[in-house]
Amino acid sequence: MDLLNEMQVGLAQALEFQAIFLMLAGTVLGMIVGATPGLSSGMAVAVLLPVTFGMTPLNGLIFLTSVYVSVTYGGSVTAILLNTPGAPENAATCLDGYPLTQQGRSAEAIGTAISSSVIGGTLSYIVMLVGIGAVAAVALDFGPSEIFLIAIAGVAILGAVGNGSPLKILASGAFGLLIGTIGIVPTGEWRATFNEPFLAEGVQVVPVLIGAFVVSELMEMAGRDYVVDAQVKGQQNLGNILHAFANPFRHLWTVLRSSGVGMVIGLIPAAGATLAAFASYSLTRRLSKDPDSFGKGNISGIVAAESANNACSGGALMTTLALGVPGSTTTAVLLGALTMHGLQAGPQLVYQQMPLVYGLIMAAIVSQIFMVAIAIGVGYGLSGALSVPTRILIPLLMLFSFLGAFALRNAVFDVDLMLLAGAFGYVMKRYGYSPSALVMGVILASIADNELIRMFQLFGNDWYQEFFTRPLSLCLLIVVVGGMTHRLWWRGRPSEFEIADE
Repeated sequence: MDLLNEMQVGLAQALEFQAIFLMLAGTVLGMIVGATPGLSSGMAVAVLLPVTFGMTPLNGLIFLTSVYVSVTYGGSVTAILLNTPGAPENAATCLDGYPLTQQGRSAEAIGTAISSSVIGGTLSYIVMLVGIGAVAAVALDFGPSEIFLIAIAGVAILGAVGNGSPLKILASGAFGLLIGTIGIVPTGEWRATFNEPFLAEGVQVVPVLIGAFVVSELMEMAGRDYVVDAQVKGQQNLGNILHAFANPFRHLWTVLRSSGVGMVIGLIPAAGATLAAFASYSLTRRLSKDPDSFGKGNISGIVAAESANNACSGGALMTTLALGVPGSTTTAVLLGALTMHGLQAGPQLVYQQMPLVYGLIMAAIVSQIFMVAIAIGVGYGLSGALSVPTRILIPLLMLFSFLGAFALRNAVFDVDLMLLAGAFGYVMKRYGYSPSALVMGVILASIADNELIRMFQLFGNDWYQEFFTRPLSLCLLIVVVGGMTHRLWWRGRPSEFEIADE
């Protein structure tokens, strides 16, 4: 009964005028970002994070979550029309979406993608609604060794599933962990601050996020006239888009299976929607009676990819809120938003801030209605040609970046930090390192550092035995080490299933 009451309270909050307005605003912005190749959900949420300074925690999270979820909707449009995924998580959609465009069936592909997205997303939020309490209850039994390993797993799993050299990804994450230990430690010492008062509280996450995700990407765009220089004529037919909404129901088993894959992968720290989409696509092709038709315009391929990448968001949010460990690089930014509002994610948040948690989940469910309507408009409107001039986009995003970094503490130091992180992120990309792993390391460093210090304080010189004497710690250790060992020795992935850096 208490759970039902909390759901009712959450629904009432989600239906307030201000919450609905923020859902609409976040959805429109996210859809625009998603339909702009080269921009990602992480970039969008990082740029817009400072906008939520004056909002209540719930309204701020509703706005940012609406942006996060809707980016995947918008990204499917350019993946289908231009063979250019608007966001990394839509890369698998290109494989069958663009061939359908070449066959003059772009409207059918867009309608299928929208319908699959809303089904996968809604299912994941319903599971999150009924399951987050159980996940938080399990998390309450975690000791410092389990939390430390989960934090480390967030970086290690990026190395296991990310595109590129796993050693370079691990090195990026390890450097992020090192940067994140700067500041006053729990025992009172000042660590690597160089007598700079702005570093006493540690390296601020928001400037690093904006720099690594936004500024570094804009530096790469600076050499191009357009974000994507392509003119692809599509089939503008609203009736065909709406008619294609029934396609996922004709492949119901594929939708349910792919949504399940997406939710499970979303629960894994740092795995992300890109991996979910490719894993589901690969599984669907393997189980198909006609696997050779995939990559040539098979509707099942779109259904599998789009239901999985949207379902992943519910699992990632559940991991972020219930465990305090980001389920993806974008939810890492949402974790920063919680911290900015004075809240700490974890099982205590779920039990002590139930109106906020259930309000956010109910808002995510309600927002699916708006996302469908806006996605239909975006899909229809962009079924012609799409190109974005960088001379407009770069200055606009840089202005938001400067304002966002400065507004955090009204300090030029944070702007300098953002620019440094941006330049460093640009160099990392050029040489095959991972800015996402760097950011994940910075965010998780305080968690890992605090829990490691607790282990020293509780167990002294025998602290390392906790990893082997506690069953859950041992299982986590085996998963992390096993995943990395497998990735280091396995080099046989087909190039079409390369996982992009989110």
